[in-house]
Amino acid sequence: MTLDESSLELEPSWSGEGDAASTSGILLDEVGDDAMYVGVHDSSRLGWNISVAVPESERGTYEISLELEMPTTSLGTFDAWAGLQSFARLDGAALAGPTSLRTKEAYRREVVAASFRLLRPRTGFGRHCTLVRAGDADEEHAAALSLWIEAARETLKQAREELLAPRVGIGKKERARADEFLSAQYWGVLTDCARALFDVQSRIAARGGMVSFDVVEAKLTEALDEENRYRQSNSFKLASPVSARQLERLVRRWHRLKRYFERTLFLELDAYPVAARLGSWFSAVMAIIAYMWFVFLQSTIEHYGAVGPGVGVLAFVTAIAYASRERLKEAGRNWLAGRVQSMFAQRVSRARMPRRDGKKRGPVVVAARESFSRSTPRGSGRAWRDTGADRTVLRFSHRGTIQRPALLRSAAAARLRLVFRLDLSPVFARLHDAMRGFAHTDKATGRIVILDVPRNYKLPVRLELRSSNGDGETREVRGKLVMNKNGLLRFEARGER
Repeated sequence: MTLDESSLELEPSWSGEGDAASTSGILLDEVGDDAMYVGVHDSSRLGWNISVAVPESERGTYEISLELEMPTTSLGTFDAWAGLQSFARLDGAALAGPTSLRTKEAYRREVVAASFRLLRPRTGFGRHCTLVRAGDADEEHAAALSLWIEAARETLKQAREELLAPRVGIGKKERARADEFLSAQYWGVLTDCARALFDVQSRIAARGGMVSFDVVEAKLTEALDEENRYRQSNSFKLASPVSARQLERLVRRWHRLKRYFERTLFLELDAYPVAARLGSWFSAVMAIIAYMWFVFLQSTIEHYGAVGPGVGVLAFVTAIAYASRERLKEAGRNWLAGRVQSMFAQRVSRARMPRRDGKKRGPVVVAARESFSRSTPRGSGRAWRDTGADRTVLRFSHRGTIQRPALLRSAAAARLRLVFRLDLSPVFARLHDAMRGFAHTDKATGRIVILDVPRNYKLPVRLELRSSNGDGETREVRGKLVMNKNGLLRFEARGER
């Protein structure tokens, strides 16, 4: 089957409908049901996101803090606010099933909820493969892995029965898009399962194991062939190795499908620096104080100048009083801004439900105060004692209040996911070279060879969530961020407790 470029392009209304598609331009982080996640988003950005429970009636409070420890010399004059990105969306993994609403937006949320249910068998398959790699493999593991594949097939079958049946307000074209989106998600699940299975087979073969996973591979092959026949019967495109350019168009179409459905979960986010919003008030207050100070000095000078100093001295003292007024106004404004930021916050952000009824602004779901701070920790870890380097802890604090407005009740969302990304690329230029060479004599040839050893940095990271919603919850994730001069490499998690 040849790939037609025109069939891969979506209608113009897809890219311009709604504000979330134009403002976010991102896809959801597929982290399954994890309430907290820290990882490398790309080669330059550290990403973390947290799922917070939405209270049923009253408001709830929560606090998020991220601590990143790094050498002081590499941090330099790093501007954290310039590299921070933040998003807020409904947690697709916590969305309910079918609702009584008969709108396209509600239908798309149902499709997203079904797609997240498809990801759960993939997560289970991957975790089971991790257990197999860590322990002894046997035939029981092969049977368990086959059950995960069957669970994915049944989940897709149930989703199609619920979502593809004719319903009021949902046209045939909308249901076809949902069908193609679910098929693409299922295809991705089978692909990830195949990757995990190949890794397990290579690890077992390297250890000299004799356990065969041909049954699991046959199950995957059967599921993949079945889905390919379904896609072909519905005129969906297949990943035939025709050309790299056509395959890129196929991937782009899938991403547009993903954005089309998942953008219904994103909230409208607006934020402003506290100092910028209140700067005019600080200037007005200090202008009044400085003017009173100038009037006081001027009256004092005129009183004593009538009987004492000459005209030149009087003019000089008056000029000093005028200059001190301007200095007092500027220093006082900066002092007030610093005190307010330290006691209140450096930035205020609000997440609102998007409105489709023509109103400009929707109800507020989350109102948060955010701050960045630097500190020098007491004591020193073993790794830092070995290097003798000074260290600085960069801490991001996010304290928010969350509530459930009427629009959110109709969305049937139990949790809200907050997504953050921090660009660390300005730090890379201050690190040492990514490779360190060592001369070595090859005993076989007697010649000198250079051994290049990566010079990586392992930076401690701690993410913490404290919430008062419901019974309250406290979660923490610790690990190390591995990076070098070329960028971020990976995040080694120590675990969640």
